[in-house]
Amino acid sequence: MSFGSNNFSFHTKRLFIRKLELSDINELYKLESKKEVVQYVTGKVLTYKETEEKLKMWLETFDYKNGFGALAIFLKEEKEFIGVCGILENDEIGYRFLPDYWKKGYGTEILDWLILYAESLGLEKLIAEVVKENIGSLKLLEKHGFNIITEQYCKNTGLPEFVLKLELKQEK
Repeated sequence: MSFGSNNFSFHTKRLFIRKLELSDINELYKLESKKEVVQYVTGKVLTYKETEEKLKMWLETFDYKNGFGALAIFLKEEKEFIGVCGILENDEIGYRFLPDYWKKGYGTEILDWLILYAESLGLEKLIAEVVKENIGSLKLLEKHGFNIITEQYCKNTGLPEFVLKLELKQEK
């Protein structure tokens, strides 16, 4: 894992964000192998091999040159991996953190950044799909102006979830 080796990188007050790399496999495995992290996203803990396959697929299929894809999140000062975030081509956002970094304001910081980043890409809206039981994420999104537009069942977990939408400011 390298902290800042690619030129697709950004930072916030406390965080450094960059494109995932193959060398991030060990850190990504820490995230994908924790039940409490994946319970509302995929519902399935991954093996090291499955995590490696997922990482390779992400790197091959995401449209990074246009700003879309999974990004690694690090603490800027400590250069320590703490999670992933990103925007997909369908304007859907996502973020996940290792449990040691929950309830420390990093979700707020990364969501602030994702919204600004989406506006810089010229997106008109952002979408988030959140399992109803994931109260922390729901509160965070609503605090940032996301509104529930519909309910559905999560395609990965089968759990009931909300689809939320945020209309973005357009430059004139």
